[in-house]
Amino acid sequence: MSVGSEVFDGHHKIIIDCLNALHPLLGKPGAKEELLTILARLEQFVLLHFGEEERALRQAGYPDWRAHKDQHDQMYDVVFNLKTGVEKGQNLEAEYLHEIIYGWLVKHILVEDKKYEPYLAAKG
Repeated sequence: MSVGSEVFDGHHKIIIDCLNALHPLLGKPGAKEELLTILARLEQFVLLHFGEEERALRQAGYPDWRAHKDQHDQMYDVVFNLKTGVEKGQNLEAEYLHEIIYGWLVKHILVEDKKYEPYLAAKG
């Protein structure tokens, strides 16, 4: 799943670890605080990661950086809405969480992020 950047590969691992940590808490009685802790960490980290990645893409001259940023904005909204939902007492559904992980990992990292790899490599 490497995108050719140790920094961004490390970021992706942390994001994946957060998403994976949510799964065993689904449906677990009394897990609201644990869920909120993980979702808050995920929310903070995606903001950091998205900002750094977008800055690097602009600096590397990646022509589709704006569309990439738009995807990030949509993904941030999903994380924010997950956290807000849990705060309001909504349950996280395993199927929905799987869709998020699949969309994030397969579609975004393996497809969209791979598109910028040559631009980062050329920039050094």
